[in-house]
Order: sequence, then structure tokens, then C-alpha cells
Amino acid sequence: MNISPDTRPIKRKSRRTRMWAITAGIILAFYGLWYWVQPLALISPPFGEYWDDKVVDFIILLASISAAALSRKMARNFAPSEPPYRIWVLFFWGMYFWVVGEALGFVYDHFYWYLTFPDYIVPEFTLMDVCWTLGYFFLGLSLYQQFRLIYSSRNKNQTLYYYLSFVAVVLLIAYGLTELGGALGLGEGVSHGGVFLAIIYPVFDLFQGAAALWLFFLFRRGWLGRPWWGLLLFAFADAISTIDWLGGFETISDQAYNYWYLLSALAYLTGYMIIALAFMAADDHLALALQSDRPAST
Repeated sequence: MNISPDTRPIKRKSRRTRMWAITAGIILAFYGLWYWVQPLALISPPFGEYWDDKVVDFIILLASISAAALSRKMARNFAPSEPPYRIWVLFFWGMYFWVVGEALGFVYDHFYWYLTFPDYIVPEFTLMDVCWTLGYFFLGLSLYQQFRLIYSSRNKNQTLYYYLSFVAVVLLIAYGLTELGGALGLGEGVSHGGVFLAIIYPVFDLFQGAAALWLFFLFRRGWLGRPWWGLLLFAFADAISTIDWLGGFETISDQAYNYWYLLSALAYLTGYMIIALAFMAADDHLALALQSDRPAST
């Protein structure tokens, strides 16, 4: 490959990343303001609240699509025979199923909210749960491939053992928290399986986020360690939603409740934005490495 030493295209790409970061900040501010004010609910009751929700959901859907598309673009920087390809194509599939889950939210809200107004009763288990679970599965495999690449000098069977042990520990912790929540009276009126399903998401987020933190330090703040940071924000957002769903916010004021949910919503959207921007910056880094005619670290 004939690689030019001229770095000006990379400067334009870096400027592109900075501009998209600024744009993301503006969108995040707009999202938070719309979420808090809910203007359509003020001017067009009773269905204005529904359409307010669809506006913020659409922003989240676009952010998730961006994260998935840029993760796929990152995978295509490598040949299918290269280990980084397996890491990022698995990450892409995790994001892909989460995009489908976000899109299915529109369908379920239409049938279980808009058409049944003023009732809003969603089944405990939906196709969205299938998508979230598959997303975590592929993200976990992506993490496994990353650690397997890092510790390739060690026994690979031992690395697989660690991964399976990790999955078992996550399931046991989620089960233990389910039993604890039941003992405390949380999740009243919800089945045992429903409580377990609500708890396992933030547990997955926390463990995968901890693994991402480990990768961040292993890479010494490397570019390709940063996409995983979005999972930490998902953990925060999911934890708030789970506590509320289990009845943990019944004793706080309405104002405090609204503040917590605003933080949850902002963290959730920011998680997708960080993943997308991290892949964009990583793509710039790889392009710079190619122009410098030297390999980039994964």
C-alpha cells in the first residue's frame, strides 16, 4: 500500500471528531431539556406525553445506530483472519441487538401505551429482553476475545475457564440480589423471574464495565480501550431504573425522583455517544498509524 506521509487528512478527521463531540454535547443538552420540560405534554394532553417520549427515544435510537455503525466500521479496518476483527465484529453484533431492542421499544409503546391509554402495562418478558440479553452475550464474547488476545501467551483453556467462571459469578450475584430484593419487599406483584431479569442487566453492566476499566489501564489509555467506557454509564442508568422498578423510590419526593430519572436518561444517552465517539477517534488513530507506516496497537 502506498501511504502518504502528509497528515493533513488526519487533521481534518481529528477536527471532524471534535466537531461531532461538540454536536453530541448540544444534542445531549437538547435531550435533557426536552426530557425535563416535556413541551408536547404541556400543549397537547393527554397524548403529548407519549410523543415527548418518542422524541427522546428517537434520539437514543439514532445514537445507538451510530455506535453500531462505527463499531462495524472499526471491524472492517482489519482482515477477518486478524484477532482485532473478531473482537470488534462481536462488539458490533452486541450493539446491533441493542439497536433492535431500542427499535422494538417503539412497537411495544404503541401497542401497550398509545392504544391502551391511560393504562400502560408491558409484559414482564418481551422480545426487547431477548435483544438486550443477546447484546450482552456478544459484548461478553467480545471482551473474552480481547482478553484472550492480551493473554495469548498463557493457556487459552485457562482464559476460557476464567470467562465461564465470570458468567457463573454474574448469574449467582444476580440471583442473590433477587432473593435479597424479595426479602426486602421489593418488586411487589412481580414474578421471581421478572425480578431476576430486571436485576441482571445492571449486574452485567457493572461486571462488563469493570472489565472495560481493566482494559483501559492495560492499554494505558489507548484508543481502543475507550469504547467500553459506555458500559459504565449504562450500569448507572440501568441501576436507577431497576431500583425504581422494584419500588425502591417510593419514599423519596417527586422532585428527587425526577432528578434521579433525568440523570439516568442523560447517562444512558451519553453511553451510546461515548461508544460512537470513541470508535470515531480510534478510526482516526488507525488512519494516522497507516500514514506513518507503523502498526497501531489494539
